[in-house]
Amino acid sequence: MIVQTVIGVVVVCVIIYIVSWIVYSKTNSSDLVPTIQPLDEKKDILYPDQTQKILLGGAGSTVMGFFTLKGGDKTVKFANSYTPILQVENNWFLEISPAPIGKDHTSARLRVHTNDAGVFKEESFDLPNIPKQKWIFIAILREGRRFDVIYDNQIVASHRLESYPVIISSPLSVGNTGLSGSVVHVIVRDTRLTPTEVERERVMYVDTNNTVLESNSIAISFPSMKLFAQCPPGLPCDPITKPPNNNLLQWRSPYA
Repeated sequence: MIVQTVIGVVVVCVIIYIVSWIVYSKTNSSDLVPTIQPLDEKKDILYPDQTQKILLGGAGSTVMGFFTLKGGDKTVKFANSYTPILQVENNWFLEISPAPIGKDHTSARLRVHTNDAGVFKEESFDLPNIPKQKWIFIAILREGRRFDVIYDNQIVASHRLESYPVIISSPLSVGNTGLSGSVVHVIVRDTRLTPTEVERERVMYVDTNNTVLESNSIAISFPSMKLFAQCPPGLPCDPITKPPNNNLLQWRSPYA
């Protein structure tokens, strides 16, 4: 009886592994940071020609990833300035301004270089504070001059630029000198995904506590099996974006 139970468990594990491998073998192709990397130095993660083709050359694009920010550099040189955590050099910059000691968040903004009939300028708009000491998913969705920014599963900013972003050949980079924290699973698309599509991507990499699987000590033991994700696509479970069956229950989504 014990032998049969063990064999049954092994068979189930093998089946789940095969299903997970089939489901995720293609989706990981655009994951530019598949393992956790520090943010304390600038690192190019996508070549200039690919960045121009995927993110800048078309009508829309999507960049998303998981970040966790720590104290960082508290020296005077960073006190009143912003430092990029994700950027396409000379095009757009997701930037933060390190918070004073004791604060549990840091200010953020998106700054974009634009071209107005040959006149180059900078446009920027403020974003909600980014919490420190926890993983947060950030997505930047572009369609023409419009930028939408998502934190976790909520749209937190939507802005239409006065002019179009410049098209330039520069790499996509993460991190910078003076930052402290980590990044993982930076994913790019050559179209503007909908918030629902972005959420489907996000839940593939987090557990029910919205923490990336690599930070889960149990999930680390199964690096190629996302068994602890909220709802892996293709498996018989309901995604968190599905409304409840009871119409009287409250439901929150990127559109709610």
